[in-house]
Amino acid sequence: MRHMSRRGALGAVGAAGAAAAGLVWWRTSADGGSTPGAKAAASPSSAPSAPGASASPPAKRPVPPADPRRITAENAKNGSTAWKPGRGGAVRVGDDAAHQIKGYASATSVGAGGRIDFHVAVAPAAAYTVTVYRLGDYAGAGARRITASPRLQGAPGAPPALDEATGMLSCDWPVGWTLDVPADWTSGAYLAVFDDENGTRNYTVFAVRDDNRSADFLVVLPFSTYQAYNQYPSDGRSGKSLYYGFDENGKNAYPRRARKVSFDRPYMGDGMPTRFDLDQSAIAWMEKSGYDVTYASSLDLEEGRIDPSWYRALVFSGHDEYWSDRMRTAAEDALRAGVGQAWLTANNMYWHVRFEANARGAAARTMSCWKEDADPGASAQSAPTDMWRRIRRPEQEFLGVQYNGIVAAPTPLVVAQSGHWMWAGTGVRDGDTIRAVVGGEADGVESGVPTPQGVNQVLLSSTPYTLRSGARQVQSTSLYERPDGTLMFCAATFNWALALHHPKYKDERVQRATKNLFDRMRRA
Repeated sequence: MRHMSRRGALGAVGAAGAAAAGLVWWRTSADGGSTPGAKAAASPSSAPSAPGASASPPAKRPVPPADPRRITAENAKNGSTAWKPGRGGAVRVGDDAAHQIKGYASATSVGAGGRIDFHVAVAPAAAYTVTVYRLGDYAGAGARRITASPRLQGAPGAPPALDEATGMLSCDWPVGWTLDVPADWTSGAYLAVFDDENGTRNYTVFAVRDDNRSADFLVVLPFSTYQAYNQYPSDGRSGKSLYYGFDENGKNAYPRRARKVSFDRPYMGDGMPTRFDLDQSAIAWMEKSGYDVTYASSLDLEEGRIDPSWYRALVFSGHDEYWSDRMRTAAEDALRAGVGQAWLTANNMYWHVRFEANARGAAARTMSCWKEDADPGASAQSAPTDMWRRIRRPEQEFLGVQYNGIVAAPTPLVVAQSGHWMWAGTGVRDGDTIRAVVGGEADGVESGVPTPQGVNQVLLSSTPYTLRSGARQVQSTSLYERPDGTLMFCAATFNWALALHHPKYKDERVQRATKNLFDRMRRA
């Protein structure tokens, strides 16, 4: 299906999704649509808005022109390795205990031509600069220096405020520097690098969108999952994530975790989000390969800032575990309307979350996930923030596979269905192994859980692996095709993304298989 036909189809399913906005506790039906579960439905016109709910998506605009050579031209420019952590030891990386320099952005993404603020704290007070890099390939450099702030004067920031009821930690530091993004910047994943005059460095990540360009692929960066794992400040005392807080001995303790987390705080440690290496590897490979890509944040799905009909496929480049109702509805509507999807890691769409405004009223700056605890925000209009599978919408119904474990040690992927077009040109046969591709976390087909109905699903691997507990599981890379030809791919392992470009894991067979997938998707 072409862009215009996808857009028309998305208009139809989007209207249905909007009508369902007041319905919760959804269960995916056999045809891939949504049907109400046990909870009563509220009238869409009378359903109350959740506190801090995002505004309604803007009216759809005509599909803008593409620029298929944009990424190739961008990566032909001179790159720089000066962005790298430690920079060969010449620059020290700050930490959360000494807190030498830290910063966070006012948003997870900004449109080209827009504005984004950086809130920076420096201890002790010292001068600093903010340098902005765009990630890509750039002949192996990995990034290009785009711009830098003037020399600025920094001061210590107040400790993050603790909400005792939820464990949420949030900062209210002053704006250190405002970046006015020129309208001609290329969409991408960007780093803000904070360097103080004493030679200490820290980072934060943001996306630059292009709201006036269509493309073959939209890469959605998993900022909701970045924040879920963010245990800032990782000082052995006060930091909290949705997984852990610290006990009296400075050890991680699950009961002391936060039930809400704030985007108004730095990322822990060096400022790079947890498992950002997955996204970096996928991004470098896509851009080196010259694919026509543009970028957005997962929160852009939540807030309706992107129109999937502008793209042939959505690419979920990293560990994308935390999903709200709006995010999932956007992905489901896009697939039904003919927009393909490539999920390049594993453990995706596992936790259901809810976004709210911060104390200043900025939408989607806090994220709730109460997990097995009673969720005070659950209502007839909002399912509990728990596993999707526990609120009767298992991810396997949509993705075709679902999370089944943490891999004890990197394991060779065992090839299956080697005659399938996705393995074409790789030279593999059934039973061949590809070193260390199954690693981190893995997905498989869980018996007794529905899979997508009316589709042609093929499992491209069947890999027995050992869990940390010593038990055994089976990892299965999955691809299914809907009757209209739309493709849904799930790599079902973290290390698939690393095998695309990471020097330790790079494998030509995984690269070729992914190229086969992307080439077919962009011809759709």
